[in-house]
Amino acid sequence: MDARQAPDVYDDEWWELAGAYRVTLWERQARPPDIDLPRHSRDRFRDARMGWEALTFQLVGVQDVREAIEWAEDAQASGEGSASRRGRPVEARKYVIYARLRNEDRWVQIAGWPPVMPPDSID
Repeated sequence: MDARQAPDVYDDEWWELAGAYRVTLWERQARPPDIDLPRHSRDRFRDARMGWEALTFQLVGVQDVREAIEWAEDAQASGEGSASRRGRPVEARKYVIYARLRNEDRWVQIAGWPPVMPPDSID
């Protein structure tokens, strides 16, 4: 990453405040012990990982992205994700935050990265 000084956004560019925030909590359930798998599956898929699960929340009354991040981190730490709610052990957790523009009906990713997308898909 490279940071360079830029003109003030308020001077020469059109800008807009976020009107709403959504947080998607991602969890990857821990692989069950081999004893739960049929014998033929234990050998074929010994190192297989479980897939990711997502659960999305719309945050009401949030003023800015800092509050959304704080909520996401607290929710993640307290096991608010899909697998955690079912009492399943989780091996990985991530979150992604989206903001909705007030004057447009679209959501923009502003924090985090969906774990089901390759990291090099930014193009």
